[in-house]
Amino acid sequence: MVRVSTTTGGGPESPGFERYPLGTVLVANGVAWAIYGIGAFIMAQHGAVSALVYLACCIWVEFRVLTKSCRNCWYYGRRCGFGKGKVCALLFPKGDPADFLRKDITLWDIVPDFAVGLLPVVAGAVLLVRGFSWTLLGLGLLLLFLTTAGNAFVRRVLVCRHCRQRELGCPAQKLFEQRR
Repeated sequence: MVRVSTTTGGGPESPGFERYPLGTVLVANGVAWAIYGIGAFIMAQHGAVSALVYLACCIWVEFRVLTKSCRNCWYYGRRCGFGKGKVCALLFPKGDPADFLRKDITLWDIVPDFAVGLLPVVAGAVLLVRGFSWTLLGLGLLLLFLTTAGNAFVRRVLVCRHCRQRELGCPAQKLFEQRR
């Protein structure tokens, strides 16, 4: 059983985790990979090309995060809440942490992140209109839940509240605080 720690070394009074617990990384990636897997399955019902294009979009979204954010993050080379700091260090040279702080994120910047979860829901709805399937309905609802509530839980409860980069400055946090 995987234990997800949300308090050790990263409570509200601390500057955040220096290295996230492995359980947190596993849960965060489990949600992301479940979204990608369910999305690919739904898109495959439209044909192999649709599924391959969808998976290429998922890879592009991950590549964008690694190259535009992770390279410049405090967690570069470390285990962040998503495990990408370590992965990024294996693939790309370290960037400038000042670039992370200078970046402004708008809603348009996160549209691709939402699209990989929501486009298959729309594609599934089209399929349901053509021919009802309990399996497809269940997967579509699960995908919608993971994309919204699942991602919100991972970010709000498991990752962002314990992030050292957030304490230094995080453009995503600024965007979402403005929206409240």
